[in-house]
Order: sequence, then structure tokens, then C-alpha cells
Amino acid sequence: MVTGGASGIGAAVAERYGAEGGRVAVIDLDGDRAREVAERLPEGLGLQADVTDEQAIDAAVSETLGAFGGIDALVCSAGYVQHSSLEKLSVADWRRMLDVHVTGAFLAAKAALAALRESGVGAIVNVSSTGALVGHPKLAAYSAAKAALIGLSRQLAVDLGTDRIRVNVVAPGDTRTPMTVPLYEQLGRGDLEAGEAQIASRNLLGRLGEPHEIASAIAFLLSAEASFVTGTLLVIDGGSTASS
Repeated sequence: MVTGGASGIGAAVAERYGAEGGRVAVIDLDGDRAREVAERLPEGLGLQADVTDEQAIDAAVSETLGAFGGIDALVCSAGYVQHSSLEKLSVADWRRMLDVHVTGAFLAAKAALAALRESGVGAIVNVSSTGALVGHPKLAAYSAAKAALIGLSRQLAVDLGTDRIRVNVVAPGDTRTPMTVPLYEQLGRGDLEAGEAQIASRNLLGRLGEPHEIASAIAFLLSAEASFVTGTLLVIDGGSTASS
């Protein structure tokens, strides 16, 4: 199961897992796009669900189990970004940010827990951000939510270790996705290439990350190759936090 699987990192995870022979439930608020991604996979299921809605997530898990018979991996990639100064940040926007990134991951893990436990090889990967580690202007709600997701992931690793369910979290840096492209374009004042170049200059490799590169790291954490890895934060940022 991949939440936020209709685009960006979530879609790249679904495509990577599908290419390796996995059956993938692609879950997204945009059900049409989730189904489009699923249709490109050898065995895909596209489902519409708001990750903050417990009943919707429970239903998505039930549909996945009905289609595939089990769940052995969960990737929580649903999220969005919103820039706002503290003065203009509303309580509603603050709560929505926490609900989508943190409550959404909690609800998905809770709903899938029995199936993950039954699989005997259950693994969860939550998608955080380097915004949880290094501050950026006007991202108070986003940074707080992504930091909380790291804390939740580590706690789930502690609580679920006795069930042999591994829980890890990745923190991507600046990555070219449908969510970030408008931000880079705005930074370049309408010139996407200029905005991307400005962002890329702040990491050691001098370029943006690509969704498939984040998906590769997630695929490793889900695989048997990472069978002794749990409670870990993997930063994938081209060295931007190392040089901050």
C-alpha cells in the first residue's frame, strides 16, 4: 500500500515495486490519478481516500486485502507543502498539515497493522523531509509535521518490533516532483530552470533529486536486504544537510 501514490515520490514507489513484481494498492485523495498509476502496473489497485479519514483508510485496507489477500509493506507518502508566515498561518491550516502528514501515517499503520503482522515480514516506510532537520523560511507547519513524523516512526519501530514489523523513515531533500515544481518556478520568478538552479546550488551534488532515487532507497528499506534495519532515519538530500 502506498498513500499519496498518485504522483511524485509515491507514484515512483508504486512503479518501482510493481516493476519488481509486487502487487500495489495506490491510494490518493485524487482517485482518478491513483487509478491511472495503478493501470500502468502489472498488478495495481487504484483507490480514492483521504488519509485523515479513519473510515476511508479502513475501507482502503479492506479493499486491498480483498484484492491481494494480504499486505506486507506500507509506504506513507501523502503530503503537501504550504508556505506561510507565522502571522498568516491559520490554526485550521496548521491542524490540516499535522493531520495529513502525521495522523494520516498513524491511521494507515493502525489500519494495516493486523495484515502486516500476519505477513511475518511487515515493513513500513514513512516519507518525511529534510525540512524536519533544517529550517526554511515560512514552513513552520510543514517542518513541525515532518519532524513529528520522524518521532512517530521511531516510536512505531519500538512498539511493533515484537511483531517483527520494521518501521523506518526517509527524509528527502529538494526533489523534482509535481508538488515542488510550482515552488521552484515561483522562486525563479516564472523561470523554472533558474529556480531549480538556485535550489540545487545548496546541496553538495549541485542538482535536484528525482522521485525514482527516493523510491530506490525506500525499496531497499522494504526489502529483505534491510531485514535488520528498523527505527532508522535515512536522509536522501544530495548532501544539503551536511553543508548546512
